[in-house]
Amino acid sequence: MALAGCGGSHLSVDEPADFGADVVVRSMVVAQQKCNAVGVPDLYECAEVPPSPAGERLAARVALDMYQVFQQSCYETAGAGRCEALVDAAYQKTKAQELRR
Repeated sequence: MALAGCGGSHLSVDEPADFGADVVVRSMVVAQQKCNAVGVPDLYECAEVPPSPAGERLAARVALDMYQVFQQSCYETAGAGRCEALVDAAYQKTKAQELRR
C-alpha cells in the first residue's frame, strides 16, 4: 500500500496506524501548546472558547476531530488496546523529539 503525499512510501500492514497515531499526536501537541498559551489547558474546553487570532480553538477542534476519526478507524481494524498503545508510543516519541531540540 502506498500513501499519497509521502513520496510513494510503501507501508506495512501496521504502518498506516502508526503513521495515523503520529499525525494525531502531533496535532494534539500543537493544539495543547496553543491552548496552554491562552490559559485553557483542557482541549475540550479550549475547543469551545471564542475564536481568536491565535487559532487555539481551531487547533483544538481539529486535533480532537482527528483523534476521533483515528479511533473509529483504528479500533475497527486493530482494537482499542493496540490503538491506544500506538497513540501512547507516538506521544512518547514526540515528547522525546521535543526534549532533543
